Amino acid sequence: MNDLRGKVVVVMGGASGIGESCVNKLSDLGAKVMIADINEGVGIELKNRIKSKGGEVEFFKLDIFYEDQIKGLFDFTAMTYSRVDVLINSVGVPRTVAPDSEIKDMLVEDWNKTLWAHATSAMLACKYVLQHMIDAGGGAIVNISSAASRFATVDLAAYSASKAAVNQLSKEVAVTYGRNNIRCNVVVPGAVLTERGRKTLENGAFELFATETPLPRISSPSDIANVAIFLASDMSAMVTGQAIDVDGGMMSKLPYWLPKMRSSRGDFFDKTTCQL
Repeated sequence: MNDLRGKVVVVMGGASGIGESCVNKLSDLGAKVMIADINEGVGIELKNRIKSKGGEVEFFKLDIFYEDQIKGLFDFTAMTYSRVDVLINSVGVPRTVAPDSEIKDMLVEDWNKTLWAHATSAMLACKYVLQHMIDAGGGAIVNISSAASRFATVDLAAYSASKAAVNQLSKEVAVTYGRNNIRCNVVVPGAVLTERGRKTLENGAFELFATETPLPRISSPSDIANVAIFLASDMSAMVTGQAIDVDGGMMSKLPYWLPKMRSSRGDFFDKTTCQL
């Protein structure tokens, strides 16, 4: 994927988790990377670490709840590097910031905030990056969604709806701007062991995910980043408007898979992948 060498890539949510893994891999491939994140300290530390290894990287402090900051991100990137070739949107907003609940308990302000955090911010990112990509002769947008966009989760009604919106938004971008040589795809992760996930999910959540994953381990941020970078590169030049599941097979099976698998094959799972 050396076609990414010299390309200008914006990674929203790039200071930690999946985004951080994308930033590190892109830098290793020779891309010019703009890290955008609200966590300034961690983001600058990551920037300095990459620069010390010879990477070309900058940091932009971004609060995705402000439209002018999203616009400013792409203007700053274009001013810094003269163009924008790729956007990877890996923004993750915890429930402490964007609350969620069952529908009967939903507060409109919580619904609106969660929809803004995941869907509206993604729309605005696409809105403000598109002209830069048109000016550059094309580009690639990769949005990171969630398995919750495909299946109901009881108490994550707003989150699930917002991530489903990201999937459809990406199709709209793909078919509307394809003739401008702009591609737009989605990565749909299943369970991914990140530090934030371990802190915010209930005890035993990843162990439960393990029982629902046909492949013998939980996904890492690197697994998701690999697919995102593939979709950002010319290796996927004819792939657009797609939402690709990266979940170890979690969304591919029927509910009775686990007892049948255990009775016929045993249970071979690397439990160390459920721990940070």
